[in-house]
Amino acid sequence: MSVSITFEPSGISGLVAEGTYLIDAARRMGASLGTGCTAGKGECPACVVSVKTGAHLLSQPSLAEEKQLGVEHLDQALRLACQVKIEHHGEVVVMVAARPETRTSTTSVDTESELRKKFSSLPLGKKIATIVQFEMIAMSEAFDSAIEKPLAYGSKAFDSIVNRKRAASAQGEQKK
Repeated sequence: MSVSITFEPSGISGLVAEGTYLIDAARRMGASLGTGCTAGKGECPACVVSVKTGAHLLSQPSLAEEKQLGVEHLDQALRLACQVKIEHHGEVVVMVAARPETRTSTTSVDTESELRKKFSSLPLGKKIATIVQFEMIAMSEAFDSAIEKPLAYGSKAFDSIVNRKRAASAQGEQKK
């Protein structure tokens, strides 16, 4: 099923599949979000968003979000886009935000507006080439993420097996 998502204040919107992380949706649609985000680990506030509509469609707050934002900000519907997965179909509206103490000025909105104007003035061929380039970047990042997660799980599983073997060996030596 697909989910309708809108990023405010830019108004960028589109459809994404259930299971998509907010940061991936933003990158795919070209919404300005998460520049400087530390690879989706929830270790920085670079991708903070405020969920305006559809919070019930999203995954529960992660431990990384609780650590980074605190319960108070989570209660105010602030979330880390790199940690939030869209789990149910419906409509989600998020406001691209910064942590309250580091709110960005309107210059980033002005820059985005200028970029939109420049893009709209491009000939169709250049627009298509630019969109294809962005899609390739998004695909590359998605592929990197898809490869990274199984490797991390495999490493954890291997470590677990080794630790069990060591514990069994130690226990066997204690019995002797």
